[in-house]
Amino acid sequence: MKKNLQKLTLIFLALILVACGSTGSKKRVPYKKPPVNVTIGAGPNRAFAVEAMKYLGTPYYFGGSAPSEGFDCSGLIQYSAKRSLGLNLPRTTRQQSQFGEKISVDELKAGDIVFFNTTGQPNSHAGIYLGDTFFVHAPSSGGVVRVDSYTNPYWQPRINSARRIK
Repeated sequence: MKKNLQKLTLIFLALILVACGSTGSKKRVPYKKPPVNVTIGAGPNRAFAVEAMKYLGTPYYFGGSAPSEGFDCSGLIQYSAKRSLGLNLPRTTRQQSQFGEKISVDELKAGDIVFFNTTGQPNSHAGIYLGDTFFVHAPSSGGVVRVDSYTNPYWQPRINSARRIK
């Protein structure tokens, strides 16, 4: 029994070390904590970012696509795009990752969509870029719509693409 517990402990520690490892493929940017009052930058779809910011604090709800029920990440994006730009975006992050024009992270402007690999699958999470590395998103169960920086040690190694919707 004690031997099995030791083996499990070693496996757990090894998994933690692997999970904390960096791929080294992306340039590190110093982490910026979200400021109390985030300023939304300029961009062709700035209204999209402004609309999404109205829902800060809205609870996360898997499959949620309206403020009354809560949002998941793609629901927040879909709802905000419809209200601000009159666009009918697809419902899932995978589908949204094919919409609009692919851009590099260095080209991000307010109102662009930034995608992350959070489950081992590209584009499994998304948020709306605000400017200065910040994005608004509905992160996970038990959470609320909030602002984070993609330079955060959690998000930085997971960022994998960006799109500009039209």
